[in-house]
Amino acid sequence: MISRRQMMTTIAAGALPGASGALAQSQPIVGISTVTTYSADARITAVDSNARTVTFTFANGATSTRKVSPTLTNFNAARIGQNVSVGFEDKLTFVLSGPNARTPRDRDLSVSATASMGKSGASVSADQLVVNWWVTGVNVAAGTISVINPAGGEVRTYSVTTQAGRDQLPRVKTGDYLTAIDSQVLVVSITPRS
Repeated sequence: MISRRQMMTTIAAGALPGASGALAQSQPIVGISTVTTYSADARITAVDSNARTVTFTFANGATSTRKVSPTLTNFNAARIGQNVSVGFEDKLTFVLSGPNARTPRDRDLSVSATASMGKSGASVSADQLVVNWWVTGVNVAAGTISVINPAGGEVRTYSVTTQAGRDQLPRVKTGDYLTAIDSQVLVVSITPRS
């Protein structure tokens, strides 16, 4: 006799006779990891060497605090007030939702916790960004996905970095929704400008 758990697992895997490809298409695909790099000119307004973060102010007045990649060797040379060209690496992990699937709402969550006992202490923090994107193009041969925020904005093209993600690209179609479930933007270069 098959248990309910075994039956649900089998149905989800699409292995029962009569299970259609439509069921498999509506299943979420996890792990389409992408990376894109870009640069911007900014002024350094804060440096936290313990947390390895730098706060930048851009020409339009926007500010952003970003973690610095461990591979950046000249981090200690960053000085408040310097005008710099900053290289960023934007990593995302997407989940594909089928054409009729309901996507999660956009949200930006930050959780922090601290604990102390006597002279010992510990802290932990975590961030999760959930954003839905509409697929405007897929280039399986180049391993790229082009997406746009449904509310508007510019089209962004991301390179799929893992073989598992590239293997899933043929399932992604223009008009599908991708939900970014993990995001990490790192500073990978800081170059002083004259």
